[in-house]
Amino acid sequence: MSMRVPYRTIVVGAATIAIGALWRAQRRRGAEVSELTERFARFQAAQEAAREELETMPRSTRRLVREWGRVVYGEVEDLMALYKDIGPEQALPPMHGWAAGPDLARFLYRQVVEHGRSSVLECGSGSTTVILAYACRAIGTGRVVALEHDAKFAAATRRMLDERGLAKWAEVRDAPLTEVPVGESTWRWYDPAALTDGPFDLALVDGPPGATGPAARYPAVPLLIDRLAPDALVVLDDARRTDERAIGERWAAEFTGFTLEWLDHDHGTLLLRRDTPNRA
Repeated sequence: MSMRVPYRTIVVGAATIAIGALWRAQRRRGAEVSELTERFARFQAAQEAAREELETMPRSTRRLVREWGRVVYGEVEDLMALYKDIGPEQALPPMHGWAAGPDLARFLYRQVVEHGRSSVLECGSGSTTVILAYACRAIGTGRVVALEHDAKFAAATRRMLDERGLAKWAEVRDAPLTEVPVGESTWRWYDPAALTDGPFDLALVDGPPGATGPAARYPAVPLLIDRLAPDALVVLDDARRTDERAIGERWAAEFTGFTLEWLDHDHGTLLLRRDTPNRA
């Protein structure tokens, strides 16, 4: 599995750039969507040729490459679907490397558009802030509040929003990491003074970065529990990492009335949702 990451980054990154460039060209020249479909068909043909060559490889290699191909193909499909759903005036932001992948981005978009989760909190900011802002714009209501401890990264996300005319739908707040009491312990987390809103029906926990300390994202639910709507959904990114899996399991054990669910996204996603029959 460890071999998958760099190849996935290269291929999904290349697909993001290529599809984004084609989308910009389509907007400039009024090209037909069929051109985009034709490019994708060529991608499928190349994948079929690679599949035939794969049969000549050792079994262990075939398993690894098939898993890698499944993930990459799924992410390219999600990226194409996002472009179709949003119809952006310019290319979507990068969704590879450290950014959330197209699979998580599309899941979040659909939570707003299809399930009406329009009071959104993000721990961290970036490409998902833009996607969620597009979703709020699509339904004509709601707002995204993103807490960001890195001033440069916050400024970069604000630029992405401004360039796309989305500042009305999302706000990035500077929230430096500070010592915050949680139970009998103290954690480095976003300055609570930056957050006076709520209740939130969707919370994306994609920060602080793991490098800031062990179980860095754990404080999110203990500190936000009183700001979550009765049918709130908490989304934890990067759940393939041991630290994040342990955080999700700890949340589920410590807070009654919640269920933990796994989504097989490339980075891994855990959902913590309240036990209520009113939401899908």
